[in-house]
Amino acid sequence: MALKTSIKEFKALLGEKESLLDQNFKHLAQKIELHWGYDEFYPFIERLMLDSRDGQRAGFPLEVIQEIADLHRLHEKLYPPKKRM
Repeated sequence: MALKTSIKEFKALLGEKESLLDQNFKHLAQKIELHWGYDEFYPFIERLMLDSRDGQRAGFPLEVIQEIADLHRLHEKLYPPKKRM
């Protein structure tokens, strides 16, 4: 299932636009959907936003980074992270 279909708040945010993650990065969209609603979402999504490959990859287009950041904010609002000890 697509992120835009499974996360109603993301659908509302996108409006008529299609999700670039759904269109061009289906494997990541599936992993985001799998982690959605769980604390494991946070380390997963943060790893997506950080370069852990010493600049060996070009990275995501800016519009995709924006979608990832939007999903991170939505998740924080809906499922606040539990305090770590």
